[in-house]
Amino acid sequence: MNVRDRVVEAAERVARTKPHDRITYADIAAEAGVHWTAVRRHLGDRPTMREWLRGLQSARDTPHADTRTRILEAGAAVFAEQGYRSASLDKVAERAGLTKGAVYWHFASKQDLFLAILDHHLSAQTRLLPRQLDRVLRSDEPESALADLLADRFRLPGEDDGRPMLFLEFVLSGREPEVRERLRKMHGLMLDGAAACISELQRAGRIRSDLDPQAVSLMVDALLKGLVVEWLIDPGRAGDRELFRTMARVLWHGLTP
Repeated sequence: MNVRDRVVEAAERVARTKPHDRITYADIAAEAGVHWTAVRRHLGDRPTMREWLRGLQSARDTPHADTRTRILEAGAAVFAEQGYRSASLDKVAERAGLTKGAVYWHFASKQDLFLAILDHHLSAQTRLLPRQLDRVLRSDEPESALADLLADRFRLPGEDDGRPMLFLEFVLSGREPEVRERLRKMHGLMLDGAAACISELQRAGRIRSDLDPQAVSLMVDALLKGLVVEWLIDPGRAGDRELFRTMARVLWHGLTP
């Protein structure tokens, strides 16, 4: 986590315990573990900082999630509905029910927010996978459990909330060099995490040892991404439950010893 994020998150924590007009640079610096000048550098002068804190505290009465999460969720919806080029931080602020200042303190630009959403989605997939695979292998009906896993991974982008369009925006935005490089790195980390899980299962004798873990990881990921494209073309075909049962049957008999 960079210094800016530490300062912002520390400020949000302090804002839960003290009125905005009584919070000092020193309060936030102590919470973040940084020098008070770092707080001033990232949050501005005292009136600006306290006005932002006031906005956070007034917004906190209605939402159920913390400010950063609300912005990420609102940003994902705006990018999915309007596309990267038409989206703006002002529109995200309006969607999240926050002041523009609250959004701009968390994210310096539209690209910054977009990359954070990308990171959030790929990290979630990487974090969930080991537990999901373990649940499949421990199941009394592993083939059926694998079908559930595939359906769940396919649903992760969101079948009915516009997020397949967000996936498409991730791919299309790769035309921008910085986004393309971040996408490549983040996606690579996700694939490497999946390959590491597969290697562990091979060592435990749960998956055939003559398969390349990286190739298996990429193959399954490509299969699911292809399904998202198929869903965008014809949702009725790609979302059919029998499709996941068939995929699970083919994969299970191809992967297991």
